[in-house]
Amino acid sequence: MKKIFLSVFFIIAITKADAENLFNFSWNFGNLGVGINYSGNDDDNIELCMSFLNLIIEQKDINIGFEFNIVKYWLFFKFQDEVETKINGERFSLINVNTYWDLIENKNIVLGPFVSINYLFINTLNGINIDEFIFSGGLRFSLKLNHIIKLFKYNNQILNIETGYRNLFGDHKFYFSINVDLALTMMGIADTTTDTPK
Repeated sequence: MKKIFLSVFFIIAITKADAENLFNFSWNFGNLGVGINYSGNDDDNIELCMSFLNLIIEQKDINIGFEFNIVKYWLFFKFQDEVETKINGERFSLINVNTYWDLIENKNIVLGPFVSINYLFINTLNGINIDEFIFSGGLRFSLKLNHIIKLFKYNNQILNIETGYRNLFGDHKFYFSINVDLALTMMGIADTTTDTPK
């Protein structure tokens, strides 16, 4: 069934677009984000994450995008009044894929459903665990700066907000996250630290 669905998908995509304009490739240095994973139990947490070297492939005619990155860093904190790192809460994931569908076709924003998977986790204490994964799905909003993409095909999505369902290492959670472009964030921090009072 999957093979039939994928075949139909690519046949429709190819017939609707010229070969040279079928996909739009872009990239960025990565994203820096914060999120909440909540279900009302003792294992709820706040996460900090950072992805590196994202590749984005977009099909303009059907408005579907795919994101891949080579590594993503995760740090989980207990959901409580005082910040405390979770035991075994630092990880890296080596397989990171996000798919989204833009429903409104606006040049300044992306809005629509998304699905993402993070797998092949390396835990700083126990090494690789092939049983761990994160599956997320829900609604995605992205803010774009269209002039940025003209520079070396740098991706123009500078802010991403996602909310919905998450399966976090086997636990079912409500999920909300905000991610910003890593390069723009670093430039903002550098600008703040070098700014001297008059």
